[in-house]
Amino acid sequence: MLAILIFAIFLDLIIGEPPLLAHPVVYVGKISEKLIKPYRGKMYGVFIWVSSVVPVLLLCLLPIYVQIRIVEMLILVYVLKTTFSIRLLYSIVARASPLREDSRKVVQNIVRRDLSNASMGHVASAAIESLFESMVDGITSPIFWFLFLGLPGALLQRFANTMDSMVGYKTAELIREGYFSAKIDTILNYIPARLTALFMLLAGLLLGLNVRKAVSSLREAKMESPNAKYPISIAAGLLGVRLEKMNQYSVGFGDLPTSTHIELALILFKMTLLLYLVTILVCYYYFYGFSLLSYPYGLIELL
Repeated sequence: MLAILIFAIFLDLIIGEPPLLAHPVVYVGKISEKLIKPYRGKMYGVFIWVSSVVPVLLLCLLPIYVQIRIVEMLILVYVLKTTFSIRLLYSIVARASPLREDSRKVVQNIVRRDLSNASMGHVASAAIESLFESMVDGITSPIFWFLFLGLPGALLQRFANTMDSMVGYKTAELIREGYFSAKIDTILNYIPARLTALFMLLAGLLLGLNVRKAVSSLREAKMESPNAKYPISIAAGLLGVRLEKMNQYSVGFGDLPTSTHIELALILFKMTLLLYLVTILVCYYYFYGFSLLSYPYGLIELL
């Protein structure tokens, strides 16, 4: 299992994202897109979630039952890699610096808000916010659940996050229908968001950043999302900037970020992930040893 995680990380860092036609997350999104209908109730939201997630989840778990070990391992590595996106996230944010006119289009790829008329400071803020929020949603959280529930856990988290992005909007049309998707995503990211924040503080300490200001930023943060406020407000404090989503929230202190702050955020991102991944790999080794295919269902299989 440890080997599968290591190979999946290397596959992501070297190759990046697979073709869309071979990406499980894409099919979860396509199914839900077909089923979404405005002004439906909460139970219909549960129906959409189950109908979109369960079939793709079961299909992705079929490699566990393949009898040829090398084939099983290769497929498991590939499927696990699709649950996180380190290289893609980093490359998009890195392309936004130095800030210039086309930075809006670059950052627009990873945020929902409209950046067409945003100032460069707000573009930089959106890039940094998304970098650290997505670090939880698309990297640290699926890897965390891989430790406890194996491949099913990583897939479940990633698919749940996809469903939240598809139907979890708090609009009049989808507020009831998206309730279940939003709640499942919040529950699955609850621990990883706070754990990631701790590693961000440790990384900030090693980089000589202002940890006290980061803690103060977290304490004073007023954000609707109970999970996103942790990585975003900690990042604002460590970087010594104000991160702001117009008419939604403003966390941290001082001015909006610049290109220099984006570059520092990328360094913080790399240091945080390095510390996190080393810790997770050590935990895997402690519980599983360096096994290839043992315990495909994570720690729960040891109980």
